[in-house]
Amino acid sequence: MSETITLDGKDNAGRPRQDYAVRIAAMTEPSFSAEAKQKIWLSAYASNNRRSDYHWMADACFDEAQRRGKPELYTAAFERASST
Repeated sequence: MSETITLDGKDNAGRPRQDYAVRIAAMTEPSFSAEAKQKIWLSAYASNNRRSDYHWMADACFDEAQRRGKPELYTAAFERASST
């Protein structure tokens, strides 16, 4: 298993997206779950802005859950975000 997912490019502030991948890879499961829920919710909230960083961040959370071998972390975060 790799240590992080790989994200190319920069965010809207000019920072490497890979920095976010490193950050979420280092999170504990509870912290990651909360982060995923927040980014999923914010991505939905920003649905009228296709360039929002929240879209790729939510995708990165999905990929990170897969990398951890625990896709249920993302699924549970999605369900929690959808219920709020």
